[in-house]
Amino acid sequence: MKHQRRGFLKLIGVGGALTLLPTSITRAASPPAIEDRAVYIAASAGNNGDYYVSAFNASGGILYEQPLPGRGHDIGLRPNHVDVAAVERRPGLYGLILDRHTGNVRAKLHCPENRRFYGHAVYSHDGRYLYITENDFDQARGVVSVWDAQDGYRRVAEFNSYGTGPHELHLMPDGEHLVIANGGLHTHPDQDGRTPLNISSMEPNLSIIDRRTGKLIYQAALKHDWHKLSIRHLDVTANGMIAAGFQYQGDITDQVPLVGIWHPGGDIRPIEAPDTVQVRMRQYCGSVRFDTSGQVFAISCPRGGLVTFWDAQSNDFLTHIAAPDGCGLAATNRTGEFVGTSGLGNSWRMDAIRRKRVELPDDSHKSLQWDNHLRRMNT
Repeated sequence: MKHQRRGFLKLIGVGGALTLLPTSITRAASPPAIEDRAVYIAASAGNNGDYYVSAFNASGGILYEQPLPGRGHDIGLRPNHVDVAAVERRPGLYGLILDRHTGNVRAKLHCPENRRFYGHAVYSHDGRYLYITENDFDQARGVVSVWDAQDGYRRVAEFNSYGTGPHELHLMPDGEHLVIANGGLHTHPDQDGRTPLNISSMEPNLSIIDRRTGKLIYQAALKHDWHKLSIRHLDVTANGMIAAGFQYQGDITDQVPLVGIWHPGGDIRPIEAPDTVQVRMRQYCGSVRFDTSGQVFAISCPRGGLVTFWDAQSNDFLTHIAAPDGCGLAATNRTGEFVGTSGLGNSWRMDAIRRKRVELPDDSHKSLQWDNHLRRMNT
């Protein structure tokens, strides 16, 4: 695809639509040939109902595969420590603390009988506490459990998530608050644990709580007409702006936004791609990730087979890159660049600035089916 640089980069999108990348982004693009020495880690699956946490290098070469007792989802990284937390996909009962270098199990977490893990976990900045989203299914409410990593990962508290069906959570930049995507979906393990029981009365929201006390600080919801937009995944910039991806529980032909921007204290601002791209997103966003500069964010759409890219300053759609069943996303150390993984076993390096996708050269990863999320660990 041809392009010219005249203070901006012109990228041809779907259906001939022209996308203009802002000058600030194109100038910030890192030069090529920067070696990536990071290690990437994600939940994965084999072909026989076998599940793993797997790590690979920047070339895609598998470093280890740690078997799991059930399907994993996301990985929490303990700052300045070897620990990583692998939490079972909802409705989960296990959590494992692994050595990030070897995959060896260091500790095991057990969900209480009246709770289920919901797949996402995050550590406090000092690494002392691990926070996990859970379902209090009998009360149809979400909770965030607190585990003391310095005391053998003892469960020490739980806080209200101030919504139903909490999923992804992140620390805010101040390190003192947690932002939670409350998806709004009530499920119960007696009814397979994943079937939504309240679609007609869903109330998804984004909530920010004090990580020490559990006090609700901010909360925002979409307008009632969009109550079937389950808010599932999010990421946060260094200045506290939150990007969120939605999963629509209504008809595939309904016209609804699938991406939102939230500045805490205000309303969630819905944003949309051009019509030709919006349709291809198939009402489902998988992972959300800001790049290393905070100027670009990526949202994967595995059902549509593409990754979308957005300008974090103007909140405008930038471009998209084809990614069959692609969902996992991790930012590299280059502006506008991400590593992505696929449920088909592919791994790519994707450059939103140059609209380029390159397969990682080592194909040993193709024996695995990557799960929905990906994390980058600096070595």
